[in-house]
Amino acid sequence: MEVFTLLEIIAVLWVTYLVFTWWLEKGRVSQLADKTVVITGCDTGFGNLLARRLDQLGLRVFAGCLTEAGVAELRQSCSERLQPIQMDVTSSDSVQAAFRVVERAVGSKGLWGLVNNAGILGSAVATAEWVTLSDYKAALNVNLLGMIDVTKTFLPLLKKSRGRVVNVGSAAGRLPMHSNTHYSVSKYGVEAFSDSLRRAMRCFGIKVHIIEPGIFRTNISNLDILIRGLDDNWQRQSPETREEYGEEFLQAAKDTVVAIDRIKEDPVTVVDAMEHALCATHPRSRYVIGWKVWLVVVPISWLPTDLGDLAYRLVLRKEATPASCKKDE
Repeated sequence: MEVFTLLEIIAVLWVTYLVFTWWLEKGRVSQLADKTVVITGCDTGFGNLLARRLDQLGLRVFAGCLTEAGVAELRQSCSERLQPIQMDVTSSDSVQAAFRVVERAVGSKGLWGLVNNAGILGSAVATAEWVTLSDYKAALNVNLLGMIDVTKTFLPLLKKSRGRVVNVGSAAGRLPMHSNTHYSVSKYGVEAFSDSLRRAMRCFGIKVHIIEPGIFRTNISNLDILIRGLDDNWQRQSPETREEYGEEFLQAAKDTVVAIDRIKEDPVTVVDAMEHALCATHPRSRYVIGWKVWLVVVPISWLPTDLGDLAYRLVLRKEATPASCKKDE
């Protein structure tokens, strides 16, 4: 009986916590029209959708785009409150130029929000062995080093308004997939940087939030591009490697990509989380988004390493297996 009583108390406390948290998270920041937000990676995807959303809510938005086409598209389709600016997060000169534009505009009011959304998946590979040093550098330069550079550059403006930083991580920052090792490494770095920054900036009144999406329908995970990337990567392998892995391995990798494409979720839920992180009076420190992340990724990430590896193999029981490994089995 005592055990059941203890479990009942824990259950009541847990439900009370959830209800109280839900109630707190309903509050909204007032005077949104006085707030200014900078977003990176607004050409397409989450950044583009968020820029439009915040513009509709009345916030002043500086939407960083990599391309001139992205700048032109947003300028034509949004209000005058939204100012598209060309920004390459891998170029410190480009980031500094964007900072000067924003600094002149906000003056002493400072910057309310910085959303580090710019990111790439990088070269499509089927196994960790195929990932090149160039693949790692490309992913790190955009997903992590670019994020750090942008954040450090805009921190002085965020301090003035005791603002917020929203960093887009990934479920891959919790559970790495051996087919996108370079991407996972960069997103693990995002988690570490964001957690460290949140603790360091607390005394300045700056809040730091992490967005951890699962698999969503955006250009970064375009099916045709991924399939072509697998073919290109296969051709770059040596004849010995192609023999070791076999054509069936490549086809199985493509089948996996096609299967994942069928279960991609609506990106609007990610934008909802970004908006909440910027506009709620009591936002969460971390937003885990996607039912597959909650059902698979989070539980496996909590397990001891060996049990986690076993669960990973069971979930991916139909994963591609190199031809030489099949012979060994």
